[in-house]
Amino acid sequence: MNWWNISVFYIIPIVSVVFFFFWKRKYLWMAPLISTAISVVISLLAMPSILSDAEHRNMFFGISVMLHILIAVGLTALAYAAAYFWDRKGKKKF
Repeated sequence: MNWWNISVFYIIPIVSVVFFFFWKRKYLWMAPLISTAISVVISLLAMPSILSDAEHRNMFFGISVMLHILIAVGLTALAYAAAYFWDRKGKKKF
């Protein structure tokens, strides 16, 4: 379970935001969507019993996925702010 927590809540959101930040910043808005889709697929492959009963399913989609989206959107907002200041810094003329 530890590797799942680390990958779903840390590695996948960070890698997706960093990828879109350096690849094409105009597609940075897709990072939370792609990140969430990848984390749901990995979660279902790792623990297919999540969908076995209503309690686990509600906890997964109600808490884990929503927390992941919140983390991914927060990281995306930080990336947009960094891109704004990075572009602004490059346009200064001395």
